[in-house]
Amino acid sequence: MLQKATYAVSPHRCRDFCRAGLAAVLFLAALFNGSVSPPYTQITGCLAALLALVCLPVKTPSPDIRRLVQFTALILTLAALWGGLQMVPLPIGPLTHPVWQQAAAALDLSAGYLSVSPLRTLAALPALILPGLVFFSTLILCQSPRSAKRVWVALSLTGAAIVLLSIVLEVFFPQAQVFTSYPVSHGSFSGVFVNRNAAASFFGLTAFALAGSLQILKPAPRLRRSGPPPSPARISLAQPALWLLLFAVLIAIFATRSRAGAMLSLPLLFLCLAIVSAQARRSGRAGRVLLVLGGGCLLLLLFGEPVFSRLSGPARDPRWCAWAGTLAAIRDNLWTGTGFGTFAEVFPSYRDPVCLGTEGSWHRAHNSYLELILGFGLPAALLLLGLSVRLILNSCLAGLRWRRSLRAIPVLTLGALAFVSAHSLVDFPLQIPGIAYYFAALLGAGCAISALETPHRQ
Repeated sequence: MLQKATYAVSPHRCRDFCRAGLAAVLFLAALFNGSVSPPYTQITGCLAALLALVCLPVKTPSPDIRRLVQFTALILTLAALWGGLQMVPLPIGPLTHPVWQQAAAALDLSAGYLSVSPLRTLAALPALILPGLVFFSTLILCQSPRSAKRVWVALSLTGAAIVLLSIVLEVFFPQAQVFTSYPVSHGSFSGVFVNRNAAASFFGLTAFALAGSLQILKPAPRLRRSGPPPSPARISLAQPALWLLLFAVLIAIFATRSRAGAMLSLPLLFLCLAIVSAQARRSGRAGRVLLVLGGGCLLLLLFGEPVFSRLSGPARDPRWCAWAGTLAAIRDNLWTGTGFGTFAEVFPSYRDPVCLGTEGSWHRAHNSYLELILGFGLPAALLLLGLSVRLILNSCLAGLRWRRSLRAIPVLTLGALAFVSAHSLVDFPLQIPGIAYYFAALLGAGCAISALETPHRQ
């Protein structure tokens, strides 16, 4: 009897341990300056892979979660196979990149690669796979509506802890160096992240997570004689504390002075909150929507001056020149790409010295989509993006259609997806591991909540 009880409890303890491990990995990945440089990139990457390995044996009794896990495994397998194929030696010919054909005669080579730098592709490929593994792990940990809600709340509190730590460092310890050679006060407010754009991306995702936790922890209307009353401390403290945290995060977004981060995250967040407010009750929808949108506009007017002051900056942005050079490189390597992660090796040949000058170097295209297409080629990049977006959209739209409660979560999940997708057009938030892991975990929890407890049509 004792053995059976122990066996029955152990899976729950394992999931609790893994949930704590997920929060710890995400916290460390953000704390280590976003894990953008070694050895922190390797440390948090190994921890994320280890977490996925520990979660792998956990059973998935829910058919909805099982389908999401299987589809995620398919996407990761396809990405790994194509990235691995780019590093496989091939006979010199039309299948190999032209750079190997040009070097074959001079260096007497008999084999080449699809990638212009196979070692660079090998080093960069984990940055594509590991966020998928975090998404995979989060799905496995969300086996029931209760566990999925706990994961979402844990994610929101993890993000809030990073924001509060960044504020404390900026106010009280401006000269502190947090896993980097630069002091915290260097440049605009960026906290523990590499720059203000990365900070605004993480803070924006945290705002979406906290807005979801406000809905999850909202006291449900209690019927008479339905049981003991809820704890007064939970009612009096949980909601005000979350509202204060959300307000602090919004102020931190303004403090970063990131134009794209603030002007994309905040309007989308207020739009999502207006939709959630309209879903709450049928009566008075227009008034609630106008109240939320009006409050958002008032917040922008009161605290948005640091961001608005940068909107009137120089009209000529060097990113336009970088995008033009990247597009030219894509046209020359449209079908098979140059190898994932090889932008820094390829871009100098297409850099316009008149537009960008000759000083400095560009390691990122400041457009994650163009960089992915350049590395993987157009067909593989479109397939990977299409399958990933289809997985998330199908889950969230199913939650919007069929869920009876917490329809705010799929709305906010789609809002977070729209924010990061739009920000990736002008920057590279998903190429910073600390942000990519947190975003993947938030999407995983949102998709799980959307899929669980939805009735199936015959």
